Amino acid sequence: MISRIHQKLGTAGFVISIVALVAALGGGAYAAGGALTGKQKKEVTAIAKKYAGAPGAPGVAGPAGPAGAAGAKGDNGAPGEKGAPGEKGPKGDKGDPGADGKSVEGFPIAAGGAQCKGEAGVVYEVEESGEPAEICSGKEGSPWTAGGTLPKGSTETGVWSVNGSATDTEGVFAPISLTIPLKANLSGANVVYVKFAEANPTCLGSVANPKAPEGTLCVYQASMLPEKEENEESVSVASFEGVFQPTGFGSGLSRSGGLIKFGNIVDGFRSSGSWAITGN
Repeated sequence: MISRIHQKLGTAGFVISIVALVAALGGGAYAAGGALTGKQKKEVTAIAKKYAGAPGAPGVAGPAGPAGAAGAKGDNGAPGEKGAPGEKGPKGDKGDPGADGKSVEGFPIAAGGAQCKGEAGVVYEVEESGEPAEICSGKEGSPWTAGGTLPKGSTETGVWSVNGSATDTEGVFAPISLTIPLKANLSGANVVYVKFAEANPTCLGSVANPKAPEGTLCVYQASMLPEKEENEESVSVASFEGVFQPTGFGSGLSRSGGLIKFGNIVDGFRSSGSWAITGN
């Protein structure tokens, strides 16, 4: 058989064929060079396939190669779909009712309590608290504005001032404004004018301490300038002409006040004083 192959391939081809066969039997691959013709290449390949043995057992695994370089960062993934809402939890149980509130118990105490400083009051204590406390009655308040008007026997006071000149031929006025209104208008017959340093049997007060009997307006004059010289007693600085209501100009006070009028004025006239009125 070998001689027949040798005859077909020739010496050179035969040698190459033997080499190719040995390579094939060893599990390798051999590509014949240009020394073989195309027909010889096909015959060598066929011989190699025919006499090639089964693949050998896998060799021992080699050592692990070095780690490769980190790859480029990938793009962010698309947002996921919104999840479905969860189921509603069960309704909680109703809480127990709260305990009833504690009552406050109080009883009067005589004057002289520890906290009330000699005045009457009430001691109270929240039930079961064990902490009594005093509520002091205090002094009775004044009924000054009871009903919104000046009460009977209560006195309201104020001050007034005025100035003018000889050109004020119609007179000048000093206002009286009542903080607490009267129950009714006051007539001019119940107005008393008290000159400076003069005593009056009806109005017993003074400029510094104005007073008035019930249902009466007392007007107190403090001074009147310019002062007269001793030899000019006949010269009048100004004259008091009465108190008038601001609306209608009737004599006396309206419920809210009035105007003190002075006439026969000289240049440089100035005057001031106080007033008092007591409700009836």
